[in-house]
Amino acid sequence: MATKPIFVVDNGAHMSKSKMNTTTDKIRIIPNCIMKSKFYPRRTFIADQIDNECPNKTSLYYQLPFQKGYLVDWNIQKQVWDHLFGKIPFKSTGLLMTEPHMNLNFIRETMDQIFFEEYEVASFARYDSATLSAYQYEQDTNSNYVLVVDSGFSFTHIVPFYQGRKILDGMTRIDVGGKLLTNQLKSVISYRQLLVMNETFIINELKENVCFVSLDFQEDMKKARLPLSENPYAIDYVLPDYNETKQGYVQSAVSSNNNIDNSKKNLTKQQQQIVRMNVERFTIPEILFRPSMIGIDQAGIAESIYNSVEELPEHIRPSLYNNILLIGGNCLFPNFKQRLENELRSMIKDDYPLRITLPEDPIMYGLNAGVNLTNSSDYGNYCVTKREYDEHGVAICHRKFSDNC
Repeated sequence: MATKPIFVVDNGAHMSKSKMNTTTDKIRIIPNCIMKSKFYPRRTFIADQIDNECPNKTSLYYQLPFQKGYLVDWNIQKQVWDHLFGKIPFKSTGLLMTEPHMNLNFIRETMDQIFFEEYEVASFARYDSATLSAYQYEQDTNSNYVLVVDSGFSFTHIVPFYQGRKILDGMTRIDVGGKLLTNQLKSVISYRQLLVMNETFIINELKENVCFVSLDFQEDMKKARLPLSENPYAIDYVLPDYNETKQGYVQSAVSSNNNIDNSKKNLTKQQQQIVRMNVERFTIPEILFRPSMIGIDQAGIAESIYNSVEELPEHIRPSLYNNILLIGGNCLFPNFKQRLENELRSMIKDDYPLRITLPEDPIMYGLNAGVNLTNSSDYGNYCVTKREYDEHGVAICHRKFSDNC
């Protein structure tokens, strides 16, 4: 029996990832927002139009459909969806889309109505990325238990599962995500060096390129205070000007004090905008493990995992500690997994096993899990068809999607 075409979308607050389940095409990744540029004041760029049609990404103004992790601006979101869907024949194609963790019921109902009544999809399913990831992990490992740590754009969620169903008593949300880290880095650089409060795109790129998680914070702080010639962390990051350079790049802080990189000799030092990164490289990701650094009265990731598991019955704790799955963009910081292992090992009992799995691509793990789910023989139990919706309305969506997570 041929697999029915299903369009799978991981609708993140920062980026939207999508793929058709019946093709081998590459995953399509687009910004989930619309943007305006001061260089093109009359033009609005939708999603990946900014990459193809806007050569200068300085001082971009973002209009986001998501605020604080929830979909609040349907007009912006529909523009992105219209751009993403293009000419997909939804009357013969199903749709699987992710939703935020702990989503509000009226947002869920609005999504159901939009896709069935406006887009007229053949079938529809909505699950959060942790549920899809837990499904894939259980398929791969044959484990009944998994603790998903989803550290994304808006928040970090810790979600324990048993046989594909959430253990609600152990769910935890930390109000730290990639957006907060980028905003904090913008504030620090603007206060110490160069005003970059309007340069979200460039500073987010800088964060992803040079930041890392410290394995020994106090020791790294001591090293960062050393003179430049002995400092292992101080670097100069040359910001793109979108004339000569389209991409920011790193150069040694020592060499930049003496000479300009020969490969960039057509730019004088006065023309370059350089940001010196030192302690910022590891103090920004440190917020994930110590939110109290910036006044957030919450435990960090390691302590939150410990608190979450310790709230649950004692006999399942070893299984959860032995099946921790990391997903989301923040997990890509170098040393993230090792720091988490070190901190958790010092907290939990010595006889408890500890195994943390970091997929090769933690950002795409949820999307790939969704594609595999749509190709499975039991996908019909996870989705609602157009006929079922016409007969029962949004009630059947609430019932079926709640039963599977």
